[in-house]
Amino acid sequence: MLSRSLPSIFGGATCKCLSLIALVFAVLVPTARAATSLESVIQKMDAAAADWQGMRAKVQWVRYMSLVDDKSVETGRLAVRRLKSGAVNMLVEIQEPSQYYLSVREAKLERYKPKIKTVEEFDLSDHKDRLENALLLGFGTSGSYLREHYDISLEGEETVAGQNSVKLDLLPKDPRGELNNKRLEMWISTTHWQPVQQKVYDQNPKDFRLSTYTEIGVNPSFSANEFKLPLARGTKRVRPQR
Repeated sequence: MLSRSLPSIFGGATCKCLSLIALVFAVLVPTARAATSLESVIQKMDAAAADWQGMRAKVQWVRYMSLVDDKSVETGRLAVRRLKSGAVNMLVEIQEPSQYYLSVREAKLERYKPKIKTVEEFDLSDHKDRLENALLLGFGTSGSYLREHYDISLEGEETVAGQNSVKLDLLPKDPRGELNNKRLEMWISTTHWQPVQQKVYDQNPKDFRLSTYTEIGVNPSFSANEFKLPLARGTKRVRPQR
């Protein structure tokens, strides 16, 4: 859902909001113990993605920077749904180590910090394709989408946070066209055939962002206000892009 400065990829004044896209990537992951082939995994992911309308899950985001040997860990919950238009809405509540919210609605991203009663608003219209790429890789991912954009190898079976999965190694066919310009590892559940963990490598191959999803509920019922930020009275809005 995870955030590094991305001047080498995006550059300029929009760096901060695009770092938040990376954060989103982040920003959204047993019918059989394991798939027998890469083609089988892709087919099962395609079938699961066709029926996917949304999910809830617990999330853990780990960011590691090798130069300073620093690892940051954030945990929380998320809800994400696909609209009839094909757009994706998402609300993430990070609970530890400090509380904040991330909301994605259409091409608008908001970050709400309850302690200081502030919402930062970002217009991502100019980066809609990159935002959609980030969300599609995390939520409702089809195998065909992955094969179109990545060279994929099947690395075998692994258990991730108690979940049976198969591991895929992905190299972008066009490194300049993806949020991650190196490589991506993805662990696919053999229960619902969507990612339960993703590891995105940065320019420095020792640096990475790791996203792990547990207690996943696929296609749940959502309440009318589930994707609204729980704003306190007196909350102010700022637009850092201006």
